[in-house]
Amino acid sequence: MAVIRPMTRVRDYRDGYQISMYESCRAGLLTGSIAFTLLHFFNRVPYYYACFRQRRILFSLQTNNCMKAFLLSVLFTLFMIALHAQSPGFKINMEPSEIDTNKTAKIQRDNKQKEVYNTREIRQYNFLDQGRKKIQGKLDSLKKSLYDMSLSNSANLSEQSINRMEDSVELLQKQVAHIAQRQDSLYYLYTREYMNHRNVFILNFGPRRAQAFFDLVYGDEGKRFNTLNNSGFNLGNKTGSVYTEIVSGNLGLARISLGTMVSNTAKDTQAESKKEEAYQRLSTYGGNTALNLEYPLMYMHSSNNQYNLISRLIGKGTADFPAFGTDTEDWAGSASAGVDIYGDASLGNKAMKFFFNVNAAKFYGTDVFSENLGLTSNDFYFGRITLGVVFLQNIKLSFIISSFSDQSVLRNRNVIAGGQVLH
Repeated sequence: MAVIRPMTRVRDYRDGYQISMYESCRAGLLTGSIAFTLLHFFNRVPYYYACFRQRRILFSLQTNNCMKAFLLSVLFTLFMIALHAQSPGFKINMEPSEIDTNKTAKIQRDNKQKEVYNTREIRQYNFLDQGRKKIQGKLDSLKKSLYDMSLSNSANLSEQSINRMEDSVELLQKQVAHIAQRQDSLYYLYTREYMNHRNVFILNFGPRRAQAFFDLVYGDEGKRFNTLNNSGFNLGNKTGSVYTEIVSGNLGLARISLGTMVSNTAKDTQAESKKEEAYQRLSTYGGNTALNLEYPLMYMHSSNNQYNLISRLIGKGTADFPAFGTDTEDWAGSASAGVDIYGDASLGNKAMKFFFNVNAAKFYGTDVFSENLGLTSNDFYFGRITLGVVFLQNIKLSFIISSFSDQSVLRNRNVIAGGQVLH
C-alpha cells in the first residue's frame, strides 16, 4: 500500500532549483488560466466575427457580456503571470541604512568637489576616478599632438599612421565614457543608500533622487522598465474588478505606468450596472485603460523604516472602450491631476503593517464619462480615503472607507475592499 507523505518542497534535479508548494500552485493556476482564456477565445471567435460583419458588436448585450468574460479571463491570466513572476508592488524598503555618519569622504562630481559619506560605492567611485584621470590625460595629450602636427609643415606622417592615432583617440574616449557610466551607477547606488539614511526629503527631488525614491518604494532595483509589475482586485456593492499594471518605467524625474482593468457587477438593470462600474473604476484605477505619471513630493521615514510618510503628484489619463466589455455606449475618457499621501506603521517584528492613503484630484472627463457616473458636469473634484493592513510583508488588504467630492452623487457611495500579493 502506497503511503502519501506531505510534500513541502520538490527538487527539480535538472537544474537543482527547489520549487516550493506555493510556487507549484501558482504555476498550476497560471497554466489553468491561460488554458481557459485560449479555450474561451477560440470558442467565441465565430460569434465575434459574425457580429463584426453585421456591425452590431457595440450594441449587442450578449456580445458585451461575452467580451467582458473573455477580458476578465485575460486579466486574471495577467494577474497570475504577475504573481508568478514575483514582481514587486508598492512595497517600501524595510532595511536600515548602513551609512556611518562619522566617516565622510570627498569626490569629484560634475567638475565640483562634493562631501559625501565614506561608503563602499564612494571608495569604488574614487578608484575609478583615478583611472579615468590617467586615461583622460593620455587622451588629451594624444589629441594635442595630433592637432599640433596638423598645423606643422614639418610633420611627415603617413595616412595610415594618422588613422592609427585617430583610432587610439576613439578607443580612449570609449574607455573614459565607460568609466563615467560605471561611476554614474555607483553614485546612484550611493544616492539610494543616502535616501535610506536621511529621514526627510521635501520638494528636493532631481532625476537621480526621484529614481532612487521609486526604487525604494516600488522595489524596481534600478531597472528602467518593468512588465507585469503590479496586480490587484477590488470588491464592493455587488461589483468587482481586476487590475494589472502591464508596464512601468522610470523616466528620471517621473515614473510612468500603463495598466488595464476589467470590472463586472451583479446589479439588476443596465443603468445601475453602468453607474456602479463607472464609480468603481473612478474610485480605484480610473478606467479600463489607465496611463499614470508620478512625481515625488515628500519622503519621510524613521531610521529603521518602521514609519513612513510619502506624498506624490500624480497625473492620469484613462479610457473606457465598449469593445473591452465596459457598460458604456461610446468611448469615455478622462484626465486628472492630484496629490496622493501615503503613510504606514509597522510592528517591531515586521509581521504586520498598517497604512492609510489619501488621494485628491481634479478630473476632466468626456460627456460619456460624466454621463456614466450620473454627473452633469465634465470637471469635478474627487478624493478617497483608504485604510489597510499588510501581513508578513506580502499580503495586502485595503478598504476605501470614504470618498469626497464637490459632486454629491460621488460622496461616500460604499466601501470597496481590495487585495494584492506583494513580492
